[in-house]
Amino acid sequence: MRIRKLTATALAGGALAVGLATASPAAAAIEYDCGSGEVCLYYNSSDYGYGAVYVQYARIPDYAGFYFSTGRNGSSGAGREVKNQAAAVDSWISTKFRVYYNSNYNCTVACQDIPAYGTRDLNSSLKNQNASGKDI
Repeated sequence: MRIRKLTATALAGGALAVGLATASPAAAAIEYDCGSGEVCLYYNSSDYGYGAVYVQYARIPDYAGFYFSTGRNGSSGAGREVKNQAAAVDSWISTKFRVYYNSNYNCTVACQDIPAYGTRDLNSSLKNQNASGKDI
């Protein structure tokens, strides 16, 4: 599945680059999918079609103030804050990505590692209980 997704992303990326010159930002967001060098957090789990997406490019010590947007997998959760609302993660980076229950990368309560280039639903300790995330 990852190979088909990568090919589709590459093709969509070329079309997106051309379309950005004429499309409104909202229209471009609807066509977006997670790609190389990015980590995407989803509002819903895989059982519910993922829904809205938040694309993360850097370490974030507190997801407060960051919001889900409509994406290729739908709008369920769009406009909701990422903190304590994520259900799944899709990693397109070459290192592990860790989601933390607490802000500031604190793993004393719970944390979950997402493997490089892996997609996972968050476990029961972290689903809708995510406060920060970074590559490790």
